[in-house]
Amino acid sequence: MHFSMKIFGCVKTFLYFCHGIQSTINNNNLNINYMMKKFTLAAVLLSMSLFASAQSKYVTISSINGTNVEQYDGQVADVKMNRYMFTGWNTVSFPFDLSTDKINEFFGNDCRLEILTGISGDSNAMNLYFEDVKSEGIKANTPYILYFTGEPQNVRIIAESTIKAGQSKLTFSSNGYTVTLNGADKIMSGDNIYGIFAKDNADSKFAKIGEATGCYATRCYITVDGDKDVNFIPVHNAKNTTAIDKISAEDKANDKVYDINGIQKKSVSKGINIVKGKKIAVK
Repeated sequence: MHFSMKIFGCVKTFLYFCHGIQSTINNNNLNINYMMKKFTLAAVLLSMSLFASAQSKYVTISSINGTNVEQYDGQVADVKMNRYMFTGWNTVSFPFDLSTDKINEFFGNDCRLEILTGISGDSNAMNLYFEDVKSEGIKANTPYILYFTGEPQNVRIIAESTIKAGQSKLTFSSNGYTVTLNGADKIMSGDNIYGIFAKDNADSKFAKIGEATGCYATRCYITVDGDKDVNFIPVHNAKNTTAIDKISAEDKANDKVYDINGIQKKSVSKGINIVKGKKIAVK
């Protein structure tokens, strides 16, 4: 609509100038310099209008404060977004879809995308079960965790996609506690919000964020319906393999320690450890 109005206005202006030139010719007062100036001005206006129209086709998403996308709901548009990614696990929830190919293009072929599929335990040790869904791509407004293998950097996303308003929530219950993983479409804060701090990116550890820090848009946070602070323990299980499967039989037989992703550690630490092929949870 904006594009059509701009073109209409520009054509109208162009015809007006042409009419003026025709009048000049008919009056036998032809002035070449005057004509050239009018044609040049018309061409400049047309170029500016076309450029402005092309720019307006892009929908820019703020990954900090969030963007109200209700006016674009259901539309296919070229989306622009800059999103800072830390090395390790990051939370993501975008108001647009991204295919697996686009995920690999922007975040690298080695990145991993997981979704929360269940929980178990209590406030002392609440397991969060994540499953690999990278092959399905990113669905708009769905909360995920994404493992980024590159150096900390600002990732620029430019893609044609369907924009969708609203937020999806993943809710599970265990032993009287209801845990919800939410996507943030604006800065969220509160006393009962859990997120992943940069220092905990390696282990995807959800910890209380607090009122002062808050959770930026295009990220995810956990809320808990319960009367105690919760110690969350992430458990990553890919669809076709597990971290234990990645460890050789020889390594399973010795005392080497691995994390849930099958990466060797110096020693046993808090969270899920794999020792001699068995998972050991340390509080």
